[in-house]
Amino acid sequence: MTKIGFIGAGKIAHALMKGLLSSGAVTPSRIYASSNTEESLQKVKILGVNTCLDNLWTVKNSNITILAVKPLVFPKVLHEIAPAIGPDNVIVSLAAGVTIDSIQQRLPHHAKVVRAMLNTAVQIRDGAISYSTGKNVEDPDQELVHRLFSSVGLTLEAEEKHLVAVMGLSGSGPAYFYLILEALSDAGVRHGLSRDVSTRHASQAMLGAARMVLESGRHPGELKDEVCSPGGVTIDAIYSMEKAGVRAAMMDAVDACIKRNYELSRLNE
Repeated sequence: MTKIGFIGAGKIAHALMKGLLSSGAVTPSRIYASSNTEESLQKVKILGVNTCLDNLWTVKNSNITILAVKPLVFPKVLHEIAPAIGPDNVIVSLAAGVTIDSIQQRLPHHAKVVRAMLNTAVQIRDGAISYSTGKNVEDPDQELVHRLFSSVGLTLEAEEKHLVAVMGLSGSGPAYFYLILEALSDAGVRHGLSRDVSTRHASQAMLGAARMVLESGRHPGELKDEVCSPGGVTIDAIYSMEKAGVRAAMMDAVDACIKRNYELSRLNE
């Protein structure tokens, strides 16, 4: 049976634990979590998982160890856990800006390293995940990682060089959409809807649109055109958005996120 370790008990670790437990992919007794303070472990303790302040304990008790710590403390954590990593351990990094090669160099030569990007929607099993594997990862290891991530959302294997784009697009994407949803909800309130009704309608519209794209496989532009009748109200709304530069603003947001990722990468070189 798979045992999963988490080093770091922050928001993304907590979200992933909740999703995995909800999916039934793993039971609380098979999750081992460690962090540098007792305070940071309080939220994950509620989930019934095993907790400790010793990162070595986490690695020794797990087949897969998920590193969910900030990039700036990554080298310190890798140095700490290196002695406990055996040939059967799989190390999965969720850190932005930390490459597989830089992790591999700080661990034993036999270390199996996977790098993944995901978002907080994994907690409701509707996340977006991409991952890349290091040189020592074998097919059964990859299949296990893919199966676990697939239990909490759309999971795609990717070349490592593309993970930066994935992070800027879907990793940080929920924050972009929350901002848009808040603005749409404000618009509904401005025109007399209650906050609850306005937020629910905006959210359902976004959810429905996303499902239409994923389930139909059609281009978003084609689906947009179906909503825009000639001379109608929706095309006027689209024209207003284009004048405001909404399309460029969204692309700039992804660019800014990616730029920051490269800055973090240089700090970890």
